[in-house]
Amino acid sequence: MDRQLFQMRNCPQSPGAFIPHPMSVYSGKATAATATAVVRGTVPKSANPASAAVVATAVLAFAVQRHRAGIGFSRQSKRRTGGQGIATLAMADPQTQQQVDAGGLLLIEHLNLNVLSTEVSLRFYEAIGCRRDARRPMEKTLHCNCGALTQFHTPSPANEVYIGESGAQVWRGDIELLYADSAAVAAAAGRVRELLKEDATFTGTKLSISENSDKGDVFVTCPYGNSFSLRVADESRKIALGPVSGERPGSSDCQVVALGSVSLRVPPGTAERGAQFYREVMGCGATKLGDGRWAVLGGPGGTSQQLVLEEMEGTTGEELGEHVAIYVADFATCFERLLARGLVWVNPRFVHLDNSSTLEEAEHFSCFRFKDIIDMESGEKLFELEHEVRSTRHKSCALQSK
Repeated sequence: MDRQLFQMRNCPQSPGAFIPHPMSVYSGKATAATATAVVRGTVPKSANPASAAVVATAVLAFAVQRHRAGIGFSRQSKRRTGGQGIATLAMADPQTQQQVDAGGLLLIEHLNLNVLSTEVSLRFYEAIGCRRDARRPMEKTLHCNCGALTQFHTPSPANEVYIGESGAQVWRGDIELLYADSAAVAAAAGRVRELLKEDATFTGTKLSISENSDKGDVFVTCPYGNSFSLRVADESRKIALGPVSGERPGSSDCQVVALGSVSLRVPPGTAERGAQFYREVMGCGATKLGDGRWAVLGGPGGTSQQLVLEEMEGTTGEELGEHVAIYVADFATCFERLLARGLVWVNPRFVHLDNSSTLEEAEHFSCFRFKDIIDMESGEKLFELEHEVRSTRHKSCALQSK
């Protein structure tokens, strides 16, 4: 087999964690017996993926509730496709799913990418189905809701003057957006084409669109060069990343389900070791997708989102100032593991949001940061990516806790 799974270890939400309440209280579709199977890792191969997603999402809700209350758990002793976006991600089959718990990486919540114009950014993100978070004044950094749980943050020179000189940021990989059905994908594609045909604002930018007629996927490059893959979500991901897992106020008008998965180009020989880093630090599952391609598994339900590490010749692995915000289950343990290796980092740009160099400070802000991904055996730095790591106690957390 060319797929390999890292089972979670040293994580309070590991398979075998004791859930004291029958899961039928979380969903009418979930029986206590089915819920127990999900938690203990005995889901049969014949299990309905959508039903499994409902149950796994309920497990996530319970994990969030326990974490927010500060209660512990009982333990038992593609290569890049030439601009054509992320290949359809290989979601874990039921046998893989049973080894991936609701712990570890709870959510890839937002990407932060500098842009040169708030107006251009807003019009693009609305075209692909996102909606501005209207709770924030327009003079502040633009936050666009991408479905119920995820967002894009796009600071511009109007927010931070230096951006005008440093320029827009381009994500070092591809960004997958998930839609409810093919009609929603087609509608998003139509709106992007309208921008290209009728709006002079986008003339001369990098905005472009192409399609895979066989699969129905649409590939869009934003005005600043970021690559998006627009595709229909399978039923289990649609459920897991939908309102059943939580809903940010003002997101109900979005015409996109969620930020699905993101790929990150990394130097040759680093993808597997990078996946091992996430496994040991966060308790994530990870699976091999192919030569030089590893996926870190996470999101509601355990596998609804992936961070795909893709090796590519000529890639330095240096960060460009962009960042990804994530929620993790075992916040304190994750912090302590990184601190012990000297990897906790304070970004001077965001000290007004979080300034965490001790566990007490991290718990105060419900957030800390790191950017170096290392070989867990040798300590060698593999590549960089700024992570804004949040606790479910964070004021912006939309994950369901009831």
